Parts: sequence; structure tokens; C-alpha cells
Amino acid sequence: MPNYETVFIIKPELSDEKVTEVVEKVKGIISSCDGNVVLSDSWGRRRLAYNIGKNKEGNYYLLQFSAAPTVNDELEKYFKTSDTIIRHMIIRFKKSFKKKVDVKAEEKKDTVADTTANPPASTAPVESAPSAPVAAEGSK
Repeated sequence: MPNYETVFIIKPELSDEKVTEVVEKVKGIISSCDGNVVLSDSWGRRRLAYNIGKNKEGNYYLLQFSAAPTVNDELEKYFKTSDTIIRHMIIRFKKSFKKKVDVKAEEKKDTVADTTANPPASTAPVESAPSAPVAAEGSK
């Protein structure tokens, strides 16, 4: 199944309950097209770059999901007919989604394995010369 990402802006005057209803409705449309949501992220209320109608702010939401290609038409239809959505964008990805946490954890494992097998020269113990007492110059 293709991978998609959608960002949509919800009107700021809606209550938190209504906002969660809208987000759940979008997730329901995705699941009705045999899709699954990989990531759901709320970016919170932000100021818009320019006024859209009378709105100066909006609640931003990001959803990453994989679903059948028919989901694009269903989401477009909902976004265009809904009074609560100010703007939306749907993007199709050719590559699969990877969690950033997994990639970072794998990189750390690789670097830890490399440093234990071949420690860098800068971390090798350095023998120090015996320290001699510093003579203070006396003034007459």
C-alpha cells in the first residue's frame, strides 16, 4: 500500500472535544479504506502565515498513514466539505516510513561497537612526565 502524509489546519475557535472529533473522523476515513495510521501528531495552535478568511490562527495536525489509493479521494471530499478544516495537503511518499528513533538507536549501536573494537588514538592513556615543583620568582 502507498504511504501518505497529510497536514490539515482546523479552525481555532473549536473546543478540544470538537477538534478530537475531527481528527478521529479523519482517522476513521483512513481505516475505512483499509489503511493504518503510522503517526498522529498535533502541532498545536499556531499563527497562520497569512489570514485565511477571518482566521489568523489555526490548530495544525499531521498524520502519516498507509492506505489504498482511494483514500486520497475520500479525504479530499471530506476536507473540502467540512466547515472546520481551513486548509489541507496530502502527499504521497514512494519510500516507506521509518521512525527516527530506530535509525538513531542503530547509529549509536554501530558507533559503540566501533569504539570498543578500535578505540580512537585520542582516548588512549597518555603517560605524563613527572611534575616538577614550580619555583616562584622572588622579588627583592
